[in-house]
Amino acid sequence: MIVKGTLIAIGGNEDKGIRKKTLHVQDTTHDFVTSGILYRVVKEINNPDAPIEVVTTASSIPDVVGANYLRAFRKLGHKEVRLMHITTKEQADDEKILERVANAGGIMFSGGDQFNLIKAFKDTAFAYLIHMRYVQDPFIIAGTSAGAMAMSDLMIYPGAEPSTDLNPEVPLYEGLSLVHEAIIDTHFLVRGRFRRLAVAVANNPTHIGIGLEEDTGIIIRKGNKLETIGSGLVTIIDGRSLKETNLTVAGGVRHDMFIENLLVHMLVHGNNFTLRGKKIS
Repeated sequence: MIVKGTLIAIGGNEDKGIRKKTLHVQDTTHDFVTSGILYRVVKEINNPDAPIEVVTTASSIPDVVGANYLRAFRKLGHKEVRLMHITTKEQADDEKILERVANAGGIMFSGGDQFNLIKAFKDTAFAYLIHMRYVQDPFIIAGTSAGAMAMSDLMIYPGAEPSTDLNPEVPLYEGLSLVHEAIIDTHFLVRGRFRRLAVAVANNPTHIGIGLEEDTGIIIRKGNKLETIGSGLVTIIDGRSLKETNLTVAGGVRHDMFIENLLVHMLVHGNNFTLRGKKIS
C-alpha cells in the first residue's frame, strides 16, 4: 500500500515570523517566508484555498498559541486558517468537526502535553478520518513538539525520564500511530533528551528513535521516506544491533547504564533517511 499523504514532525519552537532572538542552538539560518518550517507546511499543502486546521488541544494556552499560528500562516500568504480546541472524545466525534477535517488541506497539531491529544482523539472518528485521509489523499498532517511526539505508534509520556534504579525505563504509551516502528522526541538538544530516547530505543529495538532539535523537523512521504528540514540537527537512533543482555546494566551502581552497538546518525537540512531500509541517502 502506498501512502499518499505527508507527515511533518517538528521539534518545537519553530520560527513563526515573530522571533526577536536567535535559537538556543542554530546550525543554519532559514528565512521564515521562503524556507522556514511553516513555509514548508504551506508549500506541501500547495493550495491557498484549502483550509489549514490548527489543533490546539495539547496546549494549556490555546488562545495564545492559536493566534500565533494564525498570524504566521497568514504572513506566509495562506489566508484560510482555522482553529480547533478539542478536549473530549465527544467533540472529536462531532459531525461539524469531521466535516471541517474532510475539507481541510492539512492540519497542524500544536505543542503542549501529548497525553491531551491521546485522551481527546484516540479511538475516535476524528482519528479514523485523519488516518484515512493520510493514506488515501495528498493530505498534510503536521505537528510540533507534543504534536510531533503523538504521531508515532509508541509515544514518550510527558516529562518522562529514565529512572535511576537498576532497570532504567522510559514510560511509553500508544500514540496516534501515523508513523510505525518509530519513537519521536522533541526539543532534543536544549532539554538534553538523548539519554531518554536512547533508553526507549534500547528497550524497543524494533523502533527507530527520531530526536528533533528546535526549529528542525522531518517530512515523511509515503510512510517511509524522511527528509530533514530546518535549522538544526535530527538525531536518528537505531537499536537493531543491540544484544538483549545490553539493554540495561546490573551491578549495584545507581545512575550506571551500558548500551553497546547503538547506531546513531546526525542529519542536517536536506539529508534523507528511509525508515524501512534504515539508510541515509
